Amino acid sequence: MRLDNQRYNAGVDDIYTGGDMTTDAASRPDHNALGKAAFIVGLIGLILSFIPLIGFVSWILGPLAILFGLIALLRKSRSLAIAGIVTGVLTLYVCYGWIKGTQSLGEAMNKDAFNTSGETFDMANAPIIDATIKGIWKDVEGNKIAAGEKYGKHRLRFTKEVIQEFGGDASAPVVSFTGKTEDYLTHFVSASFAAKDGKEIGSLKKGARISFICEDIRETFGDGYSLGGCSLK
Repeated sequence: MRLDNQRYNAGVDDIYTGGDMTTDAASRPDHNALGKAAFIVGLIGLILSFIPLIGFVSWILGPLAILFGLIALLRKSRSLAIAGIVTGVLTLYVCYGWIKGTQSLGEAMNKDAFNTSGETFDMANAPIIDATIKGIWKDVEGNKIAAGEKYGKHRLRFTKEVIQEFGGDASAPVVSFTGKTEDYLTHFVSASFAAKDGKEIGSLKKGARISFICEDIRETFGDGYSLGGCSLK
């Protein structure tokens, strides 16, 4: 009776296994866990690479995705490994684009706002023109080309401008002034001075009025401008 039961159970097993009582391990699909890891890491890196500030971690995730993908190519089921390599490469491409964009922005901000040709001028001996912080802001905002014709190739002389904030240190002091006020938002214009003025500027307080001459004007991020090469009168 026991023998008959064993034969019956074996017959049932044959029905569910297609008559093959053994499974060939070599025929099982290789899920390639490392390939999955490459794709997941690459995908996360690609998503984060579009986000400012925290996207710097993509410089780590991108190469890791490529490394995992290359190793995973040595195993079966290579589709996710390839996808991981592709996302890793795209991640690095986006990161590189951020760097180039930042460099371009920095170069634009470091150029004279009215000297787009890159021509060199002797600003130390350039003629002086009277100006006001708010007046230049209004002119630049209204028509940069016209403002360039008015202020370009000139040293700018400011008289009794009111100090709003201080920055930098005695070796490179920076003073901020109000450039424009709209609703509840105040836009500031910063002026960078040389070390020779550091002691005198350090003795001043907010609200004090100072007169000074600046040699160049530069665009700032978003809107507005900043002044450089300034010295007290």
